[in-house]
Amino acid sequence: MPTATVTSTDHRFLQSIADTIHSSKRILVITGAGISTNSGIPDFRSTHGLYNLVKSRYPPSISSNSISTGKDLFSCSLFTDPTSTSIFYSFLAELRESVLRVKDTTPTHKFIRTLAESGRLLRCYTQNIDGLEGREGLATDLSLGAAVNREVVTAPKRGCQVVQLHGELDTLRCMHCQGTCEYDDDRVSALMDGRAPDCPSCVLKDRERREAGKRGTRVGGLRPNIVLYGEEHPQGDVIGKITSADLKSGPDMMIIFGTSLKVHGLKRLVKEFAASIHARNAARKSSTSAEDVGKASTEEGGKPVKQEVPRVVFVNNQPAANSVWKDTIDAWVDMDCDEFVAEIKRRRPAVWERQERL
Repeated sequence: MPTATVTSTDHRFLQSIADTIHSSKRILVITGAGISTNSGIPDFRSTHGLYNLVKSRYPPSISSNSISTGKDLFSCSLFTDPTSTSIFYSFLAELRESVLRVKDTTPTHKFIRTLAESGRLLRCYTQNIDGLEGREGLATDLSLGAAVNREVVTAPKRGCQVVQLHGELDTLRCMHCQGTCEYDDDRVSALMDGRAPDCPSCVLKDRERREAGKRGTRVGGLRPNIVLYGEEHPQGDVIGKITSADLKSGPDMMIIFGTSLKVHGLKRLVKEFAASIHARNAARKSSTSAEDVGKASTEEGGKPVKQEVPRVVFVNNQPAANSVWKDTIDAWVDMDCDEFVAEIKRRRPAVWERQERL
């Protein structure tokens, strides 16, 4: 069906979405920077977003023309220039510090946890690198795999609940051995100064070889463990297995929060999930009467009114390109993410029942 535009005054449609969330059993959630802005973390593309912040802080006179747009600071090509590399280290170190200062997650983060606690969350896929989902107790460790017991909230039986498509700021990754390690004061100080800290694993290996009278080995530098434009995710194979498992499990709804849907990899993923959801819904409608499945019935003016159930819902203050998404997204909800969550809670508080009992 064509994408419907929904505002805060479209009460019937909002009720239909709330009812669908309540009745769904395998919900996919896709999130972008828009779910974290209310916690004080900037998004990327807005007027006050990270891209414009980079441009204003590092004009060509400072960056030696190596960063002509804000997006350049998140491209793997930045490592070809020492100045842009140094700026990358210091900027990401500052961004991590700002994330650490966040006092609480947003209602949207808490809503994702609610879906997990009530057994409705199939998986959350996020473009964000802030790791705020982890503060809500959601598992972000890819090594937990795809297996999900939605009746269990604690790891490891729940599997990886949140797939961080673009990596995370919680750890550092060696550019030589690809090993990861934690931040410490010395490493933070080096990054703030625009320098890559030495990888402790590489240092240990090099020292052991030299002490044994052997030739030393290369010591790699550490970088924030995020995925830049033009890079493959270092655990891409694992993510591929998880997405395949989710497609096979038959998701029945997808909610997309706070993203421009412009990144190619995410676009492909969302379209694959949406196609699966729509195909499953079409199969159900073909085998069940239209009065029972595929329609939402609400009261308007004292008479029942039926409409198509929105199974793929996009919540964002800006629309997605209609030419690209008109056959994929069922409803664009023109609302702030947290305001949408509050509206759903008002209309279907039963979605939160299990959380309130815990």
